[in-house]
Amino acid sequence: MITVFGATGTTGAPLVEALLTRGARLRAVTGQPAKAAALVAKGCDAAVADFGDRDALERACQGAEKAYLVTPPHQDMRRWKANAIVAAKAAGVRHVVMSTGLGASPRARLTFGMWHSESQELLKDSGMDWTLVQPTYFMQNLLWQAENIVSDGVYYDDLGGPVAWVDARDIADVAVEALLGAGHAGKAYGLTGAEALTGEEIASLISEATGRAVTCASLPPNQAKAHMIANGMHPDVAAAMVELASLAAKGYLAGIETTVSEVLGRPARRFRDFVAENRHAYVG
Repeated sequence: MITVFGATGTTGAPLVEALLTRGARLRAVTGQPAKAAALVAKGCDAAVADFGDRDALERACQGAEKAYLVTPPHQDMRRWKANAIVAAKAAGVRHVVMSTGLGASPRARLTFGMWHSESQELLKDSGMDWTLVQPTYFMQNLLWQAENIVSDGVYYDDLGGPVAWVDARDIADVAVEALLGAGHAGKAYGLTGAEALTGEEIASLISEATGRAVTCASLPPNQAKAHMIANGMHPDVAAAMVELASLAAKGYLAGIETTVSEVLGRPARRFRDFVAENRHAYVG
């Protein structure tokens, strides 16, 4: 049995699908009761558990040998991961695959890097086997801008430099191998796509896929932060997001990791294909 936390999220949802395709027994965990029935309909054992409820998390891990742990970016993400790690150990889970972030380590100087590192070290010290998947920016984040691309014909670039975007489905596929395959315990897998793209190149790919002119406009950090806060993000998390984005202009988010192809035996999904696959979102 595998317990999947965040089973309806950006990486959790494709992970559930991929595990079911491989015939795995799994318990899909969501914090939203309304989504449990859909998980059961897929063939999962479903559990409802809030990351703040350690007892519910432990019940969700009962009978599981392995678990996948991911939380959304949130001011309480360290406490949430700590709760899930303690719960998993108490329930007898032997191996946890946890999603954090590229570059997270005890030497990290950025807020997210330090937050993720704290969770990583807690898992390593737990006595359970562990595997870390450490992705960069998700291609799926581009869907957040679909509305303004449709209405304004503009991609707002809050990064200001090239980024080696990774498809969340590739993250999920690597996590599947770590959960089902051998030799992944004690490994940290940095995950990127196979190319680094600027905002102008992204706008060009959207234009090519949709047949309509889409331009790129720079979004200053203060505006990006204000927009995130206006959409409900905690100010501390918004500040951490802006801090992370500032690395792009320095070229620090352009590095290419070959982990996806090495673990999966196939190339990482291309940004061009992701945009073409989702072109309907950008044409209204």
